[in-house]
Amino acid sequence: MKEQLLNKKIALVPEDHQTHRKIVLELDHTYQALVINFSYGPQEVPTEQAKEYIREALPLYNLPETAVDEFLPLVNLITVSLSCESEYIGCRHNKETQQTIRIAPEQSSLGFIPHEIKAGVWEIQLNLHCVRSEVSVHLDVRGV
Repeated sequence: MKEQLLNKKIALVPEDHQTHRKIVLELDHTYQALVINFSYGPQEVPTEQAKEYIREALPLYNLPETAVDEFLPLVNLITVSLSCESEYIGCRHNKETQQTIRIAPEQSSLGFIPHEIKAGVWEIQLNLHCVRSEVSVHLDVRGV
């Protein structure tokens, strides 16, 4: 049976761009596995908004303003890192907006090391690589 340990919605804005959000999860007993369902959206930044950000960035790379359309669509990108009692468990950098991450002693999802799901302080970190529009994040964590 799956026990819900966390169900959280997080609203992000462009000011959150290139920052991190830490979500602390205290487990009071062990589990066979930890399942993190993570989703966010929208992935694509609205075109006019995206063009403004791209225009601002082009001079940093010595590119002409006429190159704006070459960088469309601009996408928001958020990834999840995980640690247990300050021990790094992993991260998978990908552009999927809906992910299920499973951590267990025998096998974990790609990018995460197999690990015992023990009582203690776990930390989920949202890595906000690119947030250039309003974005809604949903985290659902369950112990199995």
